[in-house]
Amino acid sequence: MERFKIFLLTVAVSVQVKSQDSTTEPPVQIPKPQITLNVAHKVLYKTERVTLSCEVTGGPPGLQYDWYKNSEDLGEHQHNITASDSGKYECKATKGAMSEKSDSYTLTLEDPPQPQVRSDWTEAFHGEKVSLQCVIQASENWNYMWFKGQNKIVSNDETNIQGNTLTLSVQSSHDGEYVCQAVLQDRKVTTSMSTPYSLTVRELPKPELSITPEWKTFYPTEKLTLKCSVKEDSDKWGYEWFRNGAPLPKDKDKDISFPGNTLSISSAKAVHSGQYTCRGRHLKRTPVTTGETGAVQLLVYDTTPKAAITKREWFELFYTEERVQLHCNMSGVGWKYHWYKGTNPPIINPELTINSVSHAHTGDYHCKAQRGDFSVNSKTLQVRVQARPPASLTLETELSDIMTGDMTLRCNITDGRQWNYTWFMNGQQLNESSNVLKVAGNEETIKSEFKCKGRNVVRPLYSALSDGFIANNIIFKRKILLAISGCLVCCIVILIIGCIVLKITRKPEVKETPHTDLFFSMTDSKNQTASPMKEYIDSSPTELEELQEKEELITDRTSVVHEDGVIKDEETPASEANGLTSFKGR
Repeated sequence: MERFKIFLLTVAVSVQVKSQDSTTEPPVQIPKPQITLNVAHKVLYKTERVTLSCEVTGGPPGLQYDWYKNSEDLGEHQHNITASDSGKYECKATKGAMSEKSDSYTLTLEDPPQPQVRSDWTEAFHGEKVSLQCVIQASENWNYMWFKGQNKIVSNDETNIQGNTLTLSVQSSHDGEYVCQAVLQDRKVTTSMSTPYSLTVRELPKPELSITPEWKTFYPTEKLTLKCSVKEDSDKWGYEWFRNGAPLPKDKDKDISFPGNTLSISSAKAVHSGQYTCRGRHLKRTPVTTGETGAVQLLVYDTTPKAAITKREWFELFYTEERVQLHCNMSGVGWKYHWYKGTNPPIINPELTINSVSHAHTGDYHCKAQRGDFSVNSKTLQVRVQARPPASLTLETELSDIMTGDMTLRCNITDGRQWNYTWFMNGQQLNESSNVLKVAGNEETIKSEFKCKGRNVVRPLYSALSDGFIANNIIFKRKILLAISGCLVCCIVILIIGCIVLKITRKPEVKETPHTDLFFSMTDSKNQTASPMKEYIDSSPTELEELQEKEELITDRTSVVHEDGVIKDEETPASEANGLTSFKGR
């Protein structure tokens, strides 16, 4: 259509020139035209429309204009043309037979630049202020538009657009991709969209607060450490400390220091008690702070008490083999307890237990409660130990025991109290509670060991255990004694029977001899005179022989004496005086 208009314009100009040529006016010289641009912009963009003017200074009126682009006739026959493409433009002014062509004018139209979104962070924390910039290389006065996905962003409480900067008060909904676009509204130039910029929104990390040692109650001069830590990117965080909700001032308490993520109390005091919290502060994005941790309640006592030492059984006096339990206690946790008796090496345990106390355990005891470098001593507690009443076991020999071969054992405790008794055979308890134990003498029992001890309802609840008793061959010796005794009895009975028989069978005249003469002869023997007894013996050899036989029978017998179950056999010597034999038993 434009080419058609240029053609009509050319025809009209030709007609006009021909009509003018019919005149007799002399030809006029046309100055060289110049092409001018209607804008002063250094950079022109495609899609932007500009006006080119063909200017002839001092030229005659009625000039006709022709336009060329890259030496190609555009068919334009007017003073101005609108251009939207790059190229070399020329114009020619014509009047009649005279024409003049301008120098070429190079028109350069560039594509609009593509903006870029820039920011310091690709990740942002919830609540953080984040700025995105739309950067374009051209220096024109651009207007900027922002988009998240396909949605255009407008300013509100959470977003603010100023110039080429988009500022976000980051919420979880801001996670996503952002693009920007620049516009020259007066020139109707719009850039393409920037490449997407991804922003990741993260929740603020939660710091953790720990205390070392783990307990939360302390005594004066104890040491403790509080540690605040953000596990994610821990090297990018600093820390702030609070006590009872107020920031802890630096350099006001020489006992407190908090370099890095650690708060140290070198010597605890009561004024250090309170609730401690901390929070993280980003080292590069200083407005970014985490929430505060949960509070750690710290309690520091004014004074340090002694460790409490107690006895489980509060007896002033303990008996041997009793159980002694000493307990040491200190308020709070984390204590280790060291027990001391004199200068002996310590025993480390909260409770000192002696399962079977002896005289060696008598003494003064104290404990020391310790945690870390801090320790507290207790008072001294005395333990006294006394021996239990002794128990003795004796064997009683009764006639019935000798006859039956049994044993009678008696347990004796000589402290004057009434006791019940416990008996043991080879370590096994027997069902007997009296102080006397009857035991059948058999192959098993004579080889067994017997012991006893007393039981009572008041302390001491039992006596010491007696020494062991083993019957061994006592029963055998009793059987031998019984056999010998039986033989001796039989011999005596036979002797008595023999004497009776002899008396019955003896001649009457021998029997009628007066015994008084015998006794008188014994007194006369001192005067070396013949006694009637001597005469009787001399005159009666037969009777003497009978008496000698009786003497031999009696001397062949054994006198047995039983002392403590041991049999002793001794021969009894016979002595003679004046022909009379006498027998003495020892």
